Amino acid sequence: MAGIGTGRQADSRHQVSTVSSFTTGNYQLITTIILKKLLCTFCLMLMALAGGAQEIDFVNNEANRIVLNGDNWTALTKALKTPKSWSGGKFQLVHIGDSHIQPDIMTAQVRNRMQDRWGNGGRGLIPAFYLAKTNEPTDYVLKSSTRVSDYSRILSRNWTTDIGLTGVAVRFDTAYTELFIRAKVEGDQFSQVTLLHAPKGGYETASIAGNVLFAKEVSPWAQMFRLKAMTDTVTMGVPCPSDFYGAILANDKRGVMVHSIGNNGATYSSYCKVADFGQQLKVLEPQLVIISLGTNEAAGNPTGIENYITRLITDIRKHNPKAKFLLTTPMEFQKRTSRQVAQQVKVGGGKRRRARYKTVYKTVTSYAANPNAERVRQMILDYGRQHKIATWDLYAVAGGRGASSKWITAGLMNPSDHLHQLEAGYELQGMLLADALMQALSK
Repeated sequence: MAGIGTGRQADSRHQVSTVSSFTTGNYQLITTIILKKLLCTFCLMLMALAGGAQEIDFVNNEANRIVLNGDNWTALTKALKTPKSWSGGKFQLVHIGDSHIQPDIMTAQVRNRMQDRWGNGGRGLIPAFYLAKTNEPTDYVLKSSTRVSDYSRILSRNWTTDIGLTGVAVRFDTAYTELFIRAKVEGDQFSQVTLLHAPKGGYETASIAGNVLFAKEVSPWAQMFRLKAMTDTVTMGVPCPSDFYGAILANDKRGVMVHSIGNNGATYSSYCKVADFGQQLKVLEPQLVIISLGTNEAAGNPTGIENYITRLITDIRKHNPKAKFLLTTPMEFQKRTSRQVAQQVKVGGGKRRRARYKTVYKTVTSYAANPNAERVRQMILDYGRQHKIATWDLYAVAGGRGASSKWITAGLMNPSDHLHQLEAGYELQGMLLADALMQALSK
């Protein structure tokens, strides 16, 4: 099975191909798809109006809670009750994951709920996904005026650039470029732009509308520019001698920032390979780090996952000692199997000739639940208990064994790969996680 997230998989949409003529069956199929989508959308609207995810019968709401496993989140709940204590006026959460997280559909639900409750501190991290030729969230634009001469992604076989915090890196073919940045969601206007790059210099100045701004270096990997006014769009001319990772958009208001770091195909070991990952993460000042990995380990060989969990958390904690952690489990997904089936096909023959037959082979594809998903789920839950790290069991919340078939039938899981969710599925998962987080953080 190919690694999770090669191409635009995580944010797949229902697609209906048009043909020159339709049969009654075609119309019925299209009608069924549309009705399922409308029904799912209606359910999500009801859940949103109710403030959470509570109406789909196969979702296990009793399991939808954060299990602290002996950890103490008092510092988090106390901080949310005293916003004046926030460093820089922000409460910051980081969500690390794979292709389930890269399109920022699931994480956006958490961002929206927390910002509605505690204020909008800004859009947060915007990786240079489009420039690195991979799928990008739809709520921002990050482009350049010059051609990208080279790029690397976290799953690239050989990194030809310095991979950074975002899991991608791009190299421009000139030493100067204009970056076009736009926040597309109302309320995400920003007054600060922090450019993330390899620690080899550059990005110290920016030309904006004919004015030259000088950056404040907030880390060897980050230069922060303070704009003269709030805006949703900016074009910045910058010297760029080193590889570029992305940007952070913030405002001057007190509020929550939820940063998403998701990369197609990523595993715990992938982030362990990024040099100084934990130290680079320090620029985000995370108070809570959510790690949603394990699907790709389950798709392959999950043996040894505990060692990589330890390495990643140790690296992050070394440079962010006050950060709390939340490990989430993957939900059930299915693996594809193919087999050759022999068939006898009639060839020749007629009224006076005896028919002849030949054997042809047809490839038959089927899907079944991948047992490794449950195995990885148990590994993550056991790790949380043994190391006193909080866990959220999406496997159980989504419905446990047999959930994948129900999610496909409900129009939530992608029927093309039986692994990724459709947009409505990721929205539902985000609502569920937001419910559990809001309950744990509001105590």
